[in-house]
Amino acid sequence: MNSRKRQVMVAAHALFVEKGYAATSIQDILDASHISKGTFYNYFSSKSELLINILEDIKTETKKQRLAVLSGRQASDRIGFSDQLVITMEVNKRNNLFILFQGVFASEEEELKQLVKRHYLEELKWIQSRIIELYGKKVKPYSLDLSLIFLGSVQQMIHLFMVTKSESIELKEIITYGLRRMDGTIADVQSSEDILVGEWFFDKCFPEIALSKEHKRKNILERINVMQQGASPKQKELLGFLQNEIKVTKPRAAVIEAVLGVIDGREDLADLVIDYLHE
Repeated sequence: MNSRKRQVMVAAHALFVEKGYAATSIQDILDASHISKGTFYNYFSSKSELLINILEDIKTETKKQRLAVLSGRQASDRIGFSDQLVITMEVNKRNNLFILFQGVFASEEEELKQLVKRHYLEELKWIQSRIIELYGKKVKPYSLDLSLIFLGSVQQMIHLFMVTKSESIELKEIITYGLRRMDGTIADVQSSEDILVGEWFFDKCFPEIALSKEHKRKNILERINVMQQGASPKQKELLGFLQNEIKVTKPRAAVIEAVLGVIDGREDLADLVIDYLHE
């Protein structure tokens, strides 16, 4: 990146943290970075584009450091995940990300608000995917609930120690404690099959995922239609049940897998269904 452009971004970042995004004018940025208005508009079309560049830089830094931390480790390495989460929180703190986000929501710029919301959802989805990698695909139906429970407990403990300043506890110690508590929580939700916010929630937030899943669902329904031709009455009944279950918003994975077990010639169909359910 051009060093002059970087200089503008660094100056603007500091101003957005100090004064707030809405209260910072382009003239403030020009004065702090010692550039002309023409130079500014050579790099950025607006103040909002400048902030978007800053946020994208932070996101890129976070991703690079998370990948570096996991290098040479298995995705299921719990210590690796703890280290990734510590890195994420440290990058956010160093860049005053929470203050930047507060400034966005104090503004009237809807595009920026949507960008911040998207950032939150992407980070939550990253946590969800890492929970699945840590504990296996068996937790996938409960993975969003588990992510929220885990993050909520960790964040509240961090907040408690920040507010009271009564003890000095390492961030990694809090995260690893939260993971130990997850073991019991996972066993509980699996035995009760209790789901509050299913993984389907992200289909609305990320349409590209929903489109992929819809394509897989159509392939399953087409395969069932083919298998129903010439099948026995009993097999037709089972296939019809499976067809209806696949069509609902929240298909019951355990029920579907049980029915699959007694369907003739199920191998190809089972592969499609399992891929769909555990995407």
